[in-house]
Amino acid sequence: MSNTEHIYFLIGILSLLVTVGVVFTFALPVPNHRYKAQSPVFARLFLISVWFAFLAICLEPLGYPLASAATLNLCILLAMYMLLMVVMRRYGLPLRPLEAAGIVCHLILCEAVSLYFYLVNDQVLIRELIVSACVLVPLGMALKLIYRHIPQNKGGDEMIFVVVAITTVGVVFGVPVYLSMLEEGESVSTNVAFVAIFFLTILFMLGFPTSLMQSLFQRLSTQVYIDALTGTKNRHFLYKEAPKMLSHTRRHNQPLSLVACDIDYFKAVNDKFGHPMGDIALRRFTEIVETSLRDGDTMIRMGGEEFLILLPNSKLMEASTLAERLCEQVRSSEIQLEKATITLTASFGVAGISDDETIFDGIRYADEALYRAKASGRDQVKRAQS
Repeated sequence: MSNTEHIYFLIGILSLLVTVGVVFTFALPVPNHRYKAQSPVFARLFLISVWFAFLAICLEPLGYPLASAATLNLCILLAMYMLLMVVMRRYGLPLRPLEAAGIVCHLILCEAVSLYFYLVNDQVLIRELIVSACVLVPLGMALKLIYRHIPQNKGGDEMIFVVVAITTVGVVFGVPVYLSMLEEGESVSTNVAFVAIFFLTILFMLGFPTSLMQSLFQRLSTQVYIDALTGTKNRHFLYKEAPKMLSHTRRHNQPLSLVACDIDYFKAVNDKFGHPMGDIALRRFTEIVETSLRDGDTMIRMGGEEFLILLPNSKLMEASTLAERLCEQVRSSEIQLEKATITLTASFGVAGISDDETIFDGIRYADEALYRAKASGRDQVKRAQS
């Protein structure tokens, strides 16, 4: 096989790999978020840019040195910015106009300097070192973003981090070492470039889908615990996570209190205005309550118009004070329906959990207090009896 045939063979292999990668991105789930949905688009652009970068490397041994010099550094830098855009869109981050302008200026500057060191002062080593320094900008930005988001997105982002980290290490250490080994006037080997780009593509094709699928699984697992109507937690959360919350508070010697609440005479709202309007009233009720809760507090819809609020690190008296405030807020808030404005009231039962009791013991005590509040005339708060 001649050298030309060998080069075309390598281009064909990489073309097949990139095509598979691009097609595969169309099969990946598309996130609902506006910017996150664009991450597969930039993944395709990254793969295509990498392919063009290898093609630019091959142009010189194929007899087109000027075309190679004019396009190589531009394609490599563009590919790294596409990788940065993949990461930004992966986390739902927009590209501000000033940042876009900076990227365009960086691409133009890199291209201008590269052409200068080819047309005016032909220096291969300087030309390659320039692009190495340039690509560190998008790579560094991408590494910073991934590292910042890994704690909130465990499971898949480590793969993307590895891809970018390996690329960065290769640019910082591998490229200078390899260039120093070249004879004067010797060009970059197409075989070496092919191996580097081939493995970078493979790593990206493994890392990006893993990260995206991890995000999907995380969203699905979260949705299992979310009540579709009100957006509060549901009974699945109660049975799975509430006992863990109690264990956590006990390990840290903190109290855990519960508030059970029930909207008074809610059936009359459904009967008078219809269930769609009743759903609106339910959502508005949860919004009113949640505005007074702390970040660590959890509101759970037990069913119908019944709710449970978990208050970690909150003593019984503090929970009672909160319940009184919630009772007043619900009473004084107006809820706008399509053709009417209504007000609601709610009854509340408050309980704490002692060291030898389970979370379900606490729920039972809160329910008993809630029933006493309803039996006493509703629209009031009762504490569990000692």
